[in-house]
Amino acid sequence: MSTYKKAVIALIVANTIWGAGPPIFKWSLESISPTLLAFFRFVIPTLFLLLFIGKIQKIRIRDGLYFILLGLFNCSINIGLYFLGLTYAPSINQPIIASAGPLFVIIGSALFLKDKATKKVLLGNLIGLTGVLFIVLEPVLTTHHVSSVVGNLLFIFSTISAALGTLISKKLTKHYTPLTLTFWTFLIATISILPFVITQFTPSTIASLLSLQATIGIIFGGFASSLLAYFLFYWGLGVVKASETTIFTYIDPVAAVVIAAPLLHEYPNTPFITGAFLVFAGIYIAEERLHWHPLQKLFGRY
Repeated sequence: MSTYKKAVIALIVANTIWGAGPPIFKWSLESISPTLLAFFRFVIPTLFLLLFIGKIQKIRIRDGLYFILLGLFNCSINIGLYFLGLTYAPSINQPIIASAGPLFVIIGSALFLKDKATKKVLLGNLIGLTGVLFIVLEPVLTTHHVSSVVGNLLFIFSTISAALGTLISKKLTKHYTPLTLTFWTFLIATISILPFVITQFTPSTIASLLSLQATIGIIFGGFASSLLAYFLFYWGLGVVKASETTIFTYIDPVAAVVIAAPLLHEYPNTPFITGAFLVFAGIYIAEERLHWHPLQKLFGRY
């Protein structure tokens, strides 16, 4: 098997894990606070990777700021807003909103990099963002729970943060190993979130960490969703073009729905399906293709 196809498998596994994350984390957040769950998601892989400290590269001084921004955008801000959003909104909304990441990248390029957008790109963005709007306002259209709108908005800001993190990590993969990127990303995230959780370690809080829901969330977040998924993502990103990694986010909504249905009894409704369709239609129009299916990357000619 070629290195490229191994990288494709790595990205498929990483995004399947991340897709299963929203319903599992939402279930766990019934017993643990978002900041504590985020802290354990960062500190567990950091401590584990210390076992391989001899293989971790030192950061060049000129790359220090990039690593700090990577830790903040890819972990602290991204995961913090993501977990906080789960306390308000249905878990299946997060992967769909995250799938709109390419649209936010296009908008950012037009605003900050002065990239000229064609009429087709503008139309695709309009349709895709209309789909995001359907997802965000779905609670108002159905249950009238305005708090869920807040959660959906937090998912949007989380997605924008993750998009920035991906661009930064692509720059660093040219000079650093996946092990190095994973370690420093989580170390910086751990340090940044520590001031917000240090006062939460009370006897009652520690006791709640022993519950089944909290324990599963901590183990899944610390080892699967963080240590394993991020390592696979960084390794795959070093082989696959950054622009092509967006294809793998299409796996996330499927994995989320499969887990959320039996675990949380969350099911797609009409506004959700409409919004999802518009998001992917917008991506198709803006990028002229949906990059097809992740499995085509695995079995096609590349």
